[in-house]
Amino acid sequence: MDYWTAGRLGLGLVLVATTRTIAANPTQVDRLINDRRCEGCDLSGASLYAYQLEGAFLPKANLTAAALQGSNLDDATLTESLLTESNLALVSLVRANLQRATLTRAYLYRANLQSADLSGANLSQANLEFADLRFANLKGANLQKASLLKAQLTGANLTDANLAGARMPDGRTAK
Repeated sequence: MDYWTAGRLGLGLVLVATTRTIAANPTQVDRLINDRRCEGCDLSGASLYAYQLEGAFLPKANLTAAALQGSNLDDATLTESLLTESNLALVSLVRANLQRATLTRAYLYRANLQSADLSGANLSQANLEFADLRFANLKGANLQKASLLKAQLTGANLTDANLAGARMPDGRTAK
């Protein structure tokens, strides 16, 4: 029944708002899992819980809203990748290269980022609570309004990092 027929019959119309569903490209997800190489891939919305992806090569990949919690991405290359609103809780990213990556509003609760290179990365509004950032390179990173509550920062390079409004490991807010 079309709009006009419904109107003539006196039927009420209901408008339903829909949201865009993000779905990863299945072929590219398979490439990542099998080859651990997927430069510039669209993996937005991918569900990759607890995968072993050590050394994965994902520069400029789109991982927006991806669910990677519990996965192992040690030594992975994610330079200039888009990880906005991704779930990276309990992920291991030891020695990972995340230079200039976008991790805005990413959830990195208890993530292991020891010795990771996050130089120039955008971590604004990211949740890094209880994250291990020991010896991580955060030079020039944007951590505005990020939560670093109880994060480990021993030996981390915070040179030129923007910490405005960030919640620091001790609970205070940076100015």
